[in-house]
Amino acid sequence: MKLSLLIPTVPATVEQAVPFARYVAHDSQLSRLWQGQSYGLEPAATFAYLAGAGYPVPAGTCVLVTPLRHPAQAALEARTVAAVTGQPAVMGYGPGSRAAQTARLGAAYDRPVDAAAEFIRATRSCLAQRWDPPDSGSGGSGGSGGSGGPGYFHPGGALPPVAHPRVRLGLGVLRPAMARAAGEVADAAITWLAPAGYIRDTVLPEVARGAEAAGRPRPSVIAAVPVAVARPGRNPVELAHLSAGGHLVLPHYADMLARAGVDVPANDPAAAARALISGGGFLYGSPSAIAAGLAGYAAAGVDEVIINLTGVHSWYGTDETLLDLNDILAATVSAHG
Repeated sequence: MKLSLLIPTVPATVEQAVPFARYVAHDSQLSRLWQGQSYGLEPAATFAYLAGAGYPVPAGTCVLVTPLRHPAQAALEARTVAAVTGQPAVMGYGPGSRAAQTARLGAAYDRPVDAAAEFIRATRSCLAQRWDPPDSGSGGSGGSGGSGGPGYFHPGGALPPVAHPRVRLGLGVLRPAMARAAGEVADAAITWLAPAGYIRDTVLPEVARGAEAAGRPRPSVIAAVPVAVARPGRNPVELAHLSAGGHLVLPHYADMLARAGVDVPANDPAAAARALISGGGFLYGSPSAIAAGLAGYAAAGVDEVIINLTGVHSWYGTDETLLDLNDILAATVSAHG
């Protein structure tokens, strides 16, 4: 299993991302630097700045919401990230919440899974790349080419060719239908807050089922996992809420967690945060305990874990965030001899 790092804040200035890019650049355990959806600075621009500042690390997004961009713009941003970093990129997309869809489009998608799958197909068509098995070393980005779908997105033809490292297109996955869609059309299925057991029992089988139906190898499965090291004075419930509270009130996240046996009541943030911790969706404890929790994701079949320290960063800042990261990675090395 690969380990990666999420920039644990939505940068208001590009300089805020530099310490995390520097860490990834200098730590051989971390394979990629990720950023989530930003309504401040565009992630592609942030990665371009980091590359120009001397940190051209492999980059990824988990996940950008489709109501904000046309597939041609997504393709342009994706290949820009790969080109400026000189590294293969993983660009994840998803439909977002119904509220986000309505706010940006005037109405929610009537079939968000179909919309997300069509977005991947259309973006791939703009990139004019075919699908290749993960880690094949080729320049392909995935899938079978045509736009298909019910007509949410029209690719508008391939972009003029520009040489760039491989782009892999990921799909944000919470529930079975989206997992099957990822298996059919994406290069990666990217989960958020999903406990390891739920990924093992629900996400992976559905991804595999979708891939088999499409006659292609199973895409990789990538899990973003919120964590925090237990230290004197820290409150795990507060840290879990800071890290995930905004997601826990969204119906599609609550439904996914309910399927995983985790009850997160929307009207009780503290109870929701406690349930997330007890259900394994937020890892809190000693560095060795967190390392064991991450190993549990590997045992569940996850190919890459994105370490998410947003709760720690929100409360304690960059220095303590990097201290947690350092201790977790050291414990991971120790656990593997």
